[in-house]
Amino acid sequence: MKIIYKGDSFVQSILGSKQVTADTEYRPSNYVMCYEMDGKRYLYNGFTKKVWLLEDETFDLSEGARFSPETIKNDSALLQLVKDSFLVPLDKDETATYVSFCKIARAMKTKKNGYVTYTILPTTACNARCVYCYEEGIQFVTMTEDTVNQVIAFIKKTRNPNERVRFSWFGGEPLIGEKMIDKICAAMREADIPYRSRITTNGSLITEKIVKKMRDDWHLHHVQITLDGVEEEYNRRKNYYFNYDSAYWHVLSRIKLINENEISLNIRVNVDAGNIDGVPQMVEDLKNFVPHPELLSMDIAPLFDLQASESGLEIWDKSFQIAEWLREQQIHVAPHYSSRKARYRFCMADTPYNAIVIAPDGKLYNCENIMSFDCVGDVWEGVTNDAYIKELQDVEPAREQCRGCFSLPDCTTFSRCGHPRVDCKYASRKRAERAVSALIRHCLTQQKQAEEPETEETEVISDNC
Repeated sequence: MKIIYKGDSFVQSILGSKQVTADTEYRPSNYVMCYEMDGKRYLYNGFTKKVWLLEDETFDLSEGARFSPETIKNDSALLQLVKDSFLVPLDKDETATYVSFCKIARAMKTKKNGYVTYTILPTTACNARCVYCYEEGIQFVTMTEDTVNQVIAFIKKTRNPNERVRFSWFGGEPLIGEKMIDKICAAMREADIPYRSRITTNGSLITEKIVKKMRDDWHLHHVQITLDGVEEEYNRRKNYYFNYDSAYWHVLSRIKLINENEISLNIRVNVDAGNIDGVPQMVEDLKNFVPHPELLSMDIAPLFDLQASESGLEIWDKSFQIAEWLREQQIHVAPHYSSRKARYRFCMADTPYNAIVIAPDGKLYNCENIMSFDCVGDVWEGVTNDAYIKELQDVEPAREQCRGCFSLPDCTTFSRCGHPRVDCKYASRKRAERAVSALIRHCLTQQKQAEEPETEETEVISDNC
C-alpha cells in the first residue's frame, strides 16, 4: 500500500494507533470507502480522512468481509489498516466513538474569548417574493437607529479582541438596510476594530456606488447571489416587486459590476425538476458577464425538500453531472462534503460561543434561520438564556437513522436544525465519492510536481499529501 493523503491529524491523535486484539474478529469500518479510479483501487476513511492506494493487495474490504487476528498479523497491509482504524473489531460501536470524539474536540477547541462572527440582519424586508422562500410569512422589520447604535455597542463589548471581526450580512434583502451596514462598518473603523464581511443578496439593488462601498468601506470579501435558471424561469421564481424589462439580465449586469471589482462571488442555484435542465444555458449567459472567472464559484443545490427525499434522487444525479461539467470548464464548484477534515460541529448554531445572529429588532439567535431557534437574548441585555446556549454546545446522541452511516462524520449528530435531514445517505455518499475523487487527483498532482525538478515556474504545495 502507498499513502496518498495523510488525513486529519487531529482526529488521528484522538483515536490513536490501534493494536490487534486476540480472539477478536475484525470488519471494515463503517466509514471506509473502496474507490476505483483510473484502474487503481483506493481506500478512504471518512472519519480520519486518510487515503491509501492499494498496489499488490488483493483482499476484499466490501461490506461483510471478516478477518481473524491471525490473518491480520500475517499481512502487513491488514495490520496497518487496523492501526489506522480502517479495520475495527466486529462488535465495535463506531457511532459511540464518533460522539466521544465530538465531545473531546469541543472541549479542546471551544474558546470563550468573545464572538468572532456576527450574522446581522439589517432588515427582514425583501424586494423579491421567491416561491420557495423559507422566510415566507415573517413580519418585515427594519433596524431603527437606536437598535443600530446598540448593535455597535454590543459588538464592541462582546467581540474577541484577539480576532478580526467577521460580519455576515443577511436578510431579507440586506441591501435594503444599506445605511445600517454603512453605520456599523464606520463605527468599526472609528474604533480601530479590524473587520471583514460577506453578504447574501439577490443582487438586484447593487449599484456602482454600492460596489465601491462593498470593497472600500464594508471590507467585503465574498458575495453570494442566487440565480435560479434562465430568464423566464428566473423572473417567475424571484417574482420581484420592482419592474425591470428583465430582472434576469439586470442581475447579471450587477454580477458583472462585482466581478469587475475583483470581489469573490458565489452563485447559488436552487434546483428542482422545473429549472435544472436550463442551468447549462444560464451558465453560458453568466460567463459573458464575468471578466475574472477565477473569482467565481457555483453551488448547485436541490431545494431543501428534495435534498433528503426519494423524489430528489434524479435531481441530485443531474446536479452532480452539472457540477462535473462546470469543473471541466475550470469553474470552481462549492464543495458539499469535506474530504479533508472531520466535522465535530454542524453549523454556527452549535458554535454558540464564537458566533451570534442579530435580528433587526435587536434580538439574539444562534441560527440565521431565526424562526427555528429560541431567542437567547438581545443587544441591550446580552445573552440571557445561558441554559439553552449550553444545550447547543453539548453533543447530542446520534439519531437512530444515522447510526452506522458512512457520512456521520460529515453530518455530525446535530438534530436541532429547523430543517432536519430525513434520509440523506444517497446524496451524502455521492458527494463523498466526488470529493474523494477530487482529493486523490489533487494529491497525485502534488506528488508528481514534487518528484519533478523544480523550476522558477513550479511551486510545490504539500497540503499534507
